[in-house]
Amino acid sequence: MKKNRIGKNKKGEDICKRCSFIVSYSEKFDAYYCERCNIWLEGKCVDPFCSACTSRPIRPIKKVKEKLKKKDNSPIEWDTKKPNEK
Repeated sequence: MKKNRIGKNKKGEDICKRCSFIVSYSEKFDAYYCERCNIWLEGKCVDPFCSACTSRPIRPIKKVKEKLKKKDNSPIEWDTKKPNEK
């Protein structure tokens, strides 16, 4: 199981520890994710019959509709490769 990738900002909001973007929640997959990094912030549960976890895709956002920008206003480069691809 992945370790928790969720932190808190000064306002007490949940943020991605990787990029400090405010996290989003998927009701369909019952998990938090980061829209900017396009990663799940929680690991899957251990229940082999959990419909939320067993059907969860590798990336939370299949197609990025809008390009997000970094704090310095430069575009984010999306990593579309699977975790083990080079």
